[in-house]
Amino acid sequence: MKKLVFFIGILWLLCISVSAQSLNAGEAILSWTAPTTNADGTPLTDLGGYKAYWGTASRNYQNNKDVGNVTTYKITGLGEGKWFFAVTAYDTSNNESAYSNEATKEIKIPPSPPAGCKVE
Repeated sequence: MKKLVFFIGILWLLCISVSAQSLNAGEAILSWTAPTTNADGTPLTDLGGYKAYWGTASRNYQNNKDVGNVTTYKITGLGEGKWFFAVTAYDTSNNESAYSNEATKEIKIPPSPPAGCKVE
């Protein structure tokens, strides 16, 4: 069985912005560089896609999503606190790589305005 390397270790996870659209939840945008080789150094020709993982404890991800063959993904609905993110890649035979380097983001959600007040 071919082993996948995915230099997702070089993966750039850019976790940015708390959503201005919702005062009750935050979001993070993950972005990474696509891998080009397998673990044995051969060219990666059968990339199937990526899975994003996230949770509130380091390397203990409670959530994951197959995001397909894209290199940017927005996670929404994050509550206040510190969040941890990683990505894996998989090939067309569903062999999955190890986790990428981990990225973190602190989500701060502003308090809701008192009833009858308007935020502009």
